[in-house]
Amino acid sequence: MISGLFPFPLFAVRTFPMTKYPFNPPPTFFAQWTDAQRQVNLEQTMAAAPDSSRLWVFGAGSLIWDPRFEPLETRTAMLDNHRRAFCFWTVRARGSFERPGLGLALEPGGTCAGVVFEVPEDGRDEILDALWRREMSGGVYVPTWIPAQTDAGPVSALGFVSNRAHRNYAGVLPLDRSARIIAHALGTMGTCHEYVALLAGALDNYGLDDPETQELHRLVQLYLAEEV
Repeated sequence: MISGLFPFPLFAVRTFPMTKYPFNPPPTFFAQWTDAQRQVNLEQTMAAAPDSSRLWVFGAGSLIWDPRFEPLETRTAMLDNHRRAFCFWTVRARGSFERPGLGLALEPGGTCAGVVFEVPEDGRDEILDALWRREMSGGVYVPTWIPAQTDAGPVSALGFVSNRAHRNYAGVLPLDRSARIIAHALGTMGTCHEYVALLAGALDNYGLDDPETQELHRLVQLYLAEEV
């Protein structure tokens, strides 16, 4: 069973066809959830967990190299019905209003190689609160329970799927266009191209194959070299 919960939508929910072109231009204001919105979303997501005795979180991006908690167990994993995509605008961490970047989310369809982390029971509330403050500050994701295949058997893992109704949703852009945006973007946490390099390195460290991410990294480095 796959479930996605999204209370208090920031914008009216719309249904979009898949396209290679952006749904929205870069935003001109920050989208910020309140503590109450995050807490309700967290509680409803946890209430829908298929197995509350063992809680797994799927890392598709920075969670792979920086989960920020000590997991009980770590496994490489594959999603059979979602893929990795730089599909929403970021104007804070790895981008700005002047130099917007693209953030990573899971998109329906395809496959995604990543890492699952088992959240310990001891300190679980604090870990989840920190995770929601990190990932759900602006509501760009729909926290979703997704079947993940691992060498030790299947698990149901929490993944952060793109919220297509969000103002920051850019759509799945052509790789060349994404690379040019990423090469130019700069935010409070640094450049967007550094994030792509960290992702490519993390996937390589775990022996995970993602040709699209590797090609995106190659294109970003190419455009950076052109600017020198």
